[in-house]
Amino acid sequence: MTFVPLEEAEHLQMSEVESEVRGVPLEDVMQLVDRLPEGYGQVFRLSVFEGMSHKEIADALGIEPHSSSSQLARAKKMLRKMMQQYWVATLLLLLVPITFYLFRKRDTALKDEEPVVAKQKETRKESQKDSVHLSKHRSTIITIDSLPLQIAQATDSVTADTLMNMVAQEQSNTDTIPNDTSKTVRELETPHYDIADLFPQKPATVTRLQQKWSVDLAYVGGFGEQDYNRPYGFTEMPVIVPVDVPPSPVTFENWSDYAAFLSEIPDENSSHKRKLIMNIALNNAADAPGTDADKIVRKSHHYMPVGFSLALKYQLNRCFALETGLSYSRLKSEFEMGSNGNIINEQQTIHYLGIPVKGIYNIYNRQAWSLYGSLGVTTEIPLYSPLNTSYYLHGLLEATDKTTVHAPWQWSVGTGLGLQYNLTPSIGLFAEPSLQYYIPAGTLIETYRTEHPLTFSLPLGIRFTW
Repeated sequence: MTFVPLEEAEHLQMSEVESEVRGVPLEDVMQLVDRLPEGYGQVFRLSVFEGMSHKEIADALGIEPHSSSSQLARAKKMLRKMMQQYWVATLLLLLVPITFYLFRKRDTALKDEEPVVAKQKETRKESQKDSVHLSKHRSTIITIDSLPLQIAQATDSVTADTLMNMVAQEQSNTDTIPNDTSKTVRELETPHYDIADLFPQKPATVTRLQQKWSVDLAYVGGFGEQDYNRPYGFTEMPVIVPVDVPPSPVTFENWSDYAAFLSEIPDENSSHKRKLIMNIALNNAADAPGTDADKIVRKSHHYMPVGFSLALKYQLNRCFALETGLSYSRLKSEFEMGSNGNIINEQQTIHYLGIPVKGIYNIYNRQAWSLYGSLGVTTEIPLYSPLNTSYYLHGLLEATDKTTVHAPWQWSVGTGLGLQYNLTPSIGLFAEPSLQYYIPAGTLIETYRTEHPLTFSLPLGIRFTW
């Protein structure tokens, strides 16, 4: 360590202090640290800010080094969760003014479209009147041409005055015919329309509003196992061991007690797996019997959930729609007990089939972009829940075991704000940032959702509309 006199310290070039942590301003991070429980906050400050070791922290606070390490791990886990909530709140604050702006812009666009639509209706009515008027011209011409024949045929039954009145009436009807004598009767009978008048173009908004149904396929989750290097979470909890004698499960908090219990079981009632677990417990208890290091600590690691969804949406009117369908999600977790190669490792995977029901409100729908909000509820049914257990002794895999856990039904409520880009009038790409709250199911099975009941997700997918 180099010592510098105070009068020379001001001339030293000090390194700049980082102004943010993972994109969160340092001042906000310090406020999040202040929100930690008192014990966790003290250990976090002494370890991170002061650079003290766990032994030094234990001596300063009067606790065991093992408790210091576990409290630091919990503090980091809680701080990471609070930083995620910070980003979710920041994103929502940014989306609210954008949503308000697009909503106002949509109303302005709809008001601008009303005169255009009214003008198109008037144009169509005028074209219909012209066609009716032209049909009158056509009938008049045919009637005038046939007058000599009618007069010749009616001389026996109609008086001369009546015939003169019929001729005068027919001539008055011909006043509306153009005086262009160069055009023949056949040319006047054939109307000339512009192709644009026959097929008036409709606004894109009107076209999309006429499309009632849509199907979308979405993906939610990480690509690959990019979360594999995430540190384990430490939990000091008793281990519940099912044994044959006595028949009910027994709870243990220390490796030494666990090993002593297994050693008392007669050899004729002991299986190879139970003897292997006893050796693992003895090796872990030999490090520090009777101390905090002898406690059975379960380390947990939850991977990011991965899921797919297939949804069907029906447009009720201009603003509201209903959506339902099927979804699949996979929740993978890994648990570990022991140290120094004497480990019990568990890998748990739960496959869920969900049925979501959502209401959708169209905020902005113009040209190639559309913005909408969603609110709904989802129920998920467990399909298959395997639990694979591996037993390591001195770093070598000695045995494996495969069982099934009884996962509960999972209910959740969620809301989201979706943005869609329309490649064509019938095909669009969308992203729907969502907040989902998973209602506690009252079970001891640990998953990513039990650790993070309020989660932020970003479904990405493609939508087909007709």
